[in-house]
Formats: sequence, structure tokens, C-alpha cells
Amino acid sequence: MNSMDRRPREGRIGPLGYYWFLTFEHAPDLHAAAKDCQQSIDTRLFDLTPDDGLHLTLDRIAHDGASTPEQRASITEAARSACEDQAPFTLTIERLTNLRGAIGFILSPAEQINNLRDTLRAATLFAFPDAPVKDSSSAPHVTIAYPMYEGLSAEAAATAAAIYAPLDGVAVTVSDVTMVALERRGCGYRWDEVACLSLSGKRKE
Repeated sequence: MNSMDRRPREGRIGPLGYYWFLTFEHAPDLHAAAKDCQQSIDTRLFDLTPDDGLHLTLDRIAHDGASTPEQRASITEAARSACEDQAPFTLTIERLTNLRGAIGFILSPAEQINNLRDTLRAATLFAFPDAPVKDSSSAPHVTIAYPMYEGLSAEAAATAAAIYAPLDGVAVTVSDVTMVALERRGCGYRWDEVACLSLSGKRKE
């Protein structure tokens, strides 16, 4: 891509709203795998995701400014109750791939992730019927590099295909889910934790 043809990546900058996330603060194997792969990514084109930015988006809860603290508290209580029957589970990296211009890991089994999303979605809609939940067109994934410019799908695909990293057997245990206040900063995302619920249904202190 000629530098004269590069258009900055589009999208809203600033607060986006509230979401259900899986975050991976205590996943050293995932962090190590991301760092191994990031060494081969061109930082002139892609913004690398730091360890504390690795996440998997489960669902959207509310747009910025469209919910109250009381509503979010009700959603949290409903989600805590709904998670009582959810046991921790393990995810593994399936492959590194192009994600519409970003680069990231596909995680499996998708059924476990989708079941948790559906549980949280039902709880969210029970407490907040107008929640703008959002289905993703992508397989469950963790992004390790975001495009700085529009139209980098070919570069992302070529980069993912050229990286050799020992991803077989890289696993992470999912034992909690987090409600976050999400915002976009630059090419990537940052968030503040609103509530973190264990899959045994108890709030983590």
C-alpha cells in the first residue's frame, strides 16, 4: 500500500458504552503467545495490543450515556444469578488470522463462549429490555494488533500466514466475566471495570 493512499482507520474515538468482556490479566501463556507473534508484525501499519488490552468481547450492554448506574446494577445482579450454573472452562488458541484488517487469535470451543454470551444476554435483557445487544460476524477472537489504516486486510492476512509461533496447546481458563465501560483510544481500546463476576455466581473482590 502506498503511503499516499493510506486513510486513518475510521470509527468513533472516546467512550463507546458498556460491554461484557472476557479479560486475561492472569493468562501468562496467552500473553507469551501474543508477544511471540507480535515480534513479526509491522508496527508502521499495526498497533500492537498490550497485555492489559487483550480481551474477548461477549456482548454489548448499552451505548454510552444510554443507561443509568441503577440499571447497570440491576444487570449485574441478574448476571450474577444467571452465572450460578456456569462452571469455569478452558479455551485454546485455534489459529492466528486476519480479522477484517486486524490480526488475532481464534479461540475454541466457540460453543462454550456462545453459551456464556447467551446466558449473559438473557440476564441483561431481563433487567434492561432495551439493551442494544450485538451479534458478531466474526468467530470468537482475541485481537493482538489493530490496523492503523483502512484497507489492510491483505497485509493482515499475509502477516498472519507468515508468522510461525508454537500455538498448539496454548490455553486459558475462563473463570469470570467482566462488565466494562469501554472506550476507543487511538487504534485500540481501553476500559474500566464496572463489575467482575465469577462463574460460580459470586462477585470477585
